[in-house]
Amino acid sequence: MINLLDFEPWWRFGVTLLIGAMLGMEREFIQQKEGSPDFAGIRTFSLIALLGSVAAFLVTDFGMFPIALSFGGLILLTTVSYLGTLMRSGEKAGITTEVAVMLTFLFGVLMMGNQGKVAIALAVLTSLLLALKGRLHGIIRRMSPQDLRVTLQFALVAAVILPLLPDRAIDPLGLLNPFQVWLMVVLVSGIGFSGYVLMKVLGPSRGINLTGILGGLASSTATTISFSSASREHPAMSAYYARTIVLASSMMIPRVLLLMLIIYPPLLRVISIPFITMLVSGLGIAFFLQRKNTTGANDLEHPVNLTHPLKLSTAIKFGLIFAMVFIILEFAQESFGPIGVYFASASAGLVNMNAVALSVGQMVGQAQLDIRVAGIAVVIAALMNTISKGAIVCFTGSRELRRTVVPSFAVVLLAGLFSSIFMLWLA
Repeated sequence: MINLLDFEPWWRFGVTLLIGAMLGMEREFIQQKEGSPDFAGIRTFSLIALLGSVAAFLVTDFGMFPIALSFGGLILLTTVSYLGTLMRSGEKAGITTEVAVMLTFLFGVLMMGNQGKVAIALAVLTSLLLALKGRLHGIIRRMSPQDLRVTLQFALVAAVILPLLPDRAIDPLGLLNPFQVWLMVVLVSGIGFSGYVLMKVLGPSRGINLTGILGGLASSTATTISFSSASREHPAMSAYYARTIVLASSMMIPRVLLLMLIIYPPLLRVISIPFITMLVSGLGIAFFLQRKNTTGANDLEHPVNLTHPLKLSTAIKFGLIFAMVFIILEFAQESFGPIGVYFASASAGLVNMNAVALSVGQMVGQAQLDIRVAGIAVVIAALMNTISKGAIVCFTGSRELRRTVVPSFAVVLLAGLFSSIFMLWLA
């Protein structure tokens, strides 16, 4: 087996050159494509990365002086070159390449220490960020004030509030850990935020199927409410809205499976049969509806403005719901055993499927609940959540929408029910 230690420090210098070449190749390609002045290309970036590695290599003998001298000289040369570009062009110029030059030097320094993997990962991410310039600027130009607000709110939820919370139980019973509760909020908000971003980047106009999938990833209930209400305004589109709702509801299944994979993977084995059966049934019905309505299936005649799934108030409410469901399930388990857990899961599933899945997953992960009872509870919650969305369609949708969605949900419910019985029989 090849040992990299036998090639010290030469393999580090080699990787450093590759890092510089990768960044320089991207910069040179962009500069030639845009016709901008050649500030630094593949050779210059490679040499700058190597300069950083050599300076770091000399630290053992000369201390930090080589790094400080080299980096200071690089900053001076970069500044002079940038000022020269401004004077020659007389126009405002960006500093993207200049910042990339400094980062390349630092990547070279990192490669000579114990942070080689960090240097490589950061270099790849930097190259990707540079290469996505056009797409990123296009996304920013299309952003609305609401999009910016959603992004900042998710950053607040994930990066500001979470680290400030204590990671210990604060109640007398030792049940509620604020950090763990808010971590569940971040997890669900992250999935919803990802779906919302994909919706904005790809656009609902790309197709009803994509709208249903991404809308369901963000929030299947919100998608159901939105398209159900739209069906009253545009009854002629009810057939297409029905397919979107069925697809969005089907996306609840992989979302819950993903949550279980993160929280407590062994539970997947218990719920996989009914969940996969419900998913296949939902997707099969959506495929049947698409074959039934082939005209106009690629674009919405009347675009629907789906509201974003992430608000700070919504995140706080979900945190409270999660904490409440967790306490109720714990109390039901202690007082009434499995029957109490099933009843509590059914009731909570009508309101929020994610809260039930996360609460049950945590309880079984902490050995507070039998895994078989937990699996049945999650399946019951999924069935009740489907009933809840069916009720939304019945009360807010058009008659045409109800004729399609209600029988579709009935098939999914029956599939989930019979597969659950089969699951219990196997157990």
